[in-house]
Amino acid sequence: MENNNLPALTKWQAAYIENAYRELETGITRKRIEELGLDARGKAVLDVGCGPGNFLVAVSEDKPKLLVGVDLDDQFLTVAQAELSRRSVKNLMLVKASGIHLPFPDGFFDIVTCFLVLPHVPDDRTALAELGRVLKANGVLAISGHDKGFPLRYLKRLKFKPLLMYLWSLLYAVTGKKWIRNTLQDYRKICACLVEMGFIVDQIALPRKSFGLVETYRIKAIKAK
Repeated sequence: MENNNLPALTKWQAAYIENAYRELETGITRKRIEELGLDARGKAVLDVGCGPGNFLVAVSEDKPKLLVGVDLDDQFLTVAQAELSRRSVKNLMLVKASGIHLPFPDGFFDIVTCFLVLPHVPDDRTALAELGRVLKANGVLAISGHDKGFPLRYLKRLKFKPLLMYLWSLLYAVTGKKWIRNTLQDYRKICACLVEMGFIVDQIALPRKSFGLVETYRIKAIKAK
């Protein structure tokens, strides 16, 4: 996966990677796995939007049968490959692919995770359907995203640019198209969508709120037979 022709990391990429590994080393990533009750022992696990591989490192501690990470960012995949190789993670595969066009057969994985990716996909429902397609019956889907309160945290820091997410989300709600792919979701609507698709919503975590509105949600759902 190493590519010496890749451009230097952008400021955003570098900050993202730094934060991801900080959360890994301080145990936050592991805590989120345990919070949702994810048990990867002997399982085939897919992480969609794996970024620099921090979740893959954490879940590898459970010795899954297969561990696959998918991302569209070459830089993230290169960093992930280097870190996972350094840690001698076994049964690993990294793939450059889109979360709405996964190059895997139906019902292939026992666990599919997709954290903070939904805000950036062209359509939430299409993405959820594709995640469900590659999941086995009785398999576990774990997702997270940004809810209506997320931009409000930036008001406390006197930063206003993220408030444009409200406009982008409104345009998506009205037109059905993500003109700019960084939108907010209502976790209740995401849960309703999952139920319509044949999932059983098993667990919902709403760890933070701003002004009474949910910032980030995490959902665990089971694919019914």
